[in-house]
Amino acid sequence: MIPKYIQDHHIQLAVSALASAKTDCNATKYFVAENGHKVAPKRIIALAAFLACGAVLPVYRFSGGRETNNRLKRAGLVVREFEGANIQLELNLDN
Repeated sequence: MIPKYIQDHHIQLAVSALASAKTDCNATKYFVAENGHKVAPKRIIALAAFLACGAVLPVYRFSGGRETNNRLKRAGLVVREFEGANIQLELNLDN
């Protein structure tokens, strides 16, 4: 669960800092584009928590996907999906 103490300006600062630092985007399905750099949504929330209260919120303490993406959208960010993220592999196990 994403804490309520994280406000929109914390999220905006976090995405700007991560994009400026050119951190690797280790996200697998979604990203936020900022200044031509892809930023992992859960990293944004984790850093925003640090900016809000001085402690990083571990990424295992909140879910990605809908919870994180909706919070980022409410803060005015555009969350995008990696191309091919929804491709399902079909395995033929009848051999």
